Amino acid sequence: MMRDSKTILLIVSVLSLSVISIGLNQVHAKAISKEVLAVGRPLPNASLQGMDNSSVDLKNLKGKIKIISVVPQLNTPVCDKQTHRFSETNGGLDQHVDIITISTNSSEGQHRFSEKAKIHNITFLSDLPEYNFGKKTGLLVEGMGVLRRTVIVADENNVIRYVDFVPQGGLPNIEAALKAAEKLWNSSKVEK
Repeated sequence: MMRDSKTILLIVSVLSLSVISIGLNQVHAKAISKEVLAVGRPLPNASLQGMDNSSVDLKNLKGKIKIISVVPQLNTPVCDKQTHRFSETNGGLDQHVDIITISTNSSEGQHRFSEKAKIHNITFLSDLPEYNFGKKTGLLVEGMGVLRRTVIVADENNVIRYVDFVPQGGLPNIEAALKAAEKLWNSSKVEK
């Protein structure tokens, strides 16, 4: 019995250290995210995969204001709702700015989602297979293979102008993100 108790205690200790290690890694990743994705900083370049399996570099998306909606997995209720809201409640802003959803669904999975949901005004980009975007931004949840829910608004030069790091389980402030993008678009019209 004594040996079994020691074995259980050892297992509990190892598991506790693993949980602490994962927690510390996530705290570190969140700190990196807030530093890398700070307002006024350039959007880090990352290679993502389009629904047609083409490689898309974020640096090549310059020239247009963009809302980047980062979701863990499209086939979950909150991610589905977030994506639908950006698609359906943007007040026509999608005619002037790019709305991009980044997830760790495969490009094929994103295509199936967009067809089933009848969403055709959003660009879907996959961070699979290498999690390039998640690693560079600190948004990758290590060990789970998903991204932390975040919304970024970047200007025509890929400079971050708004960011919303969303607590677990909730929706982002979609109205605030849309207003930030609209304000950028209105000011760009005045400059032209």
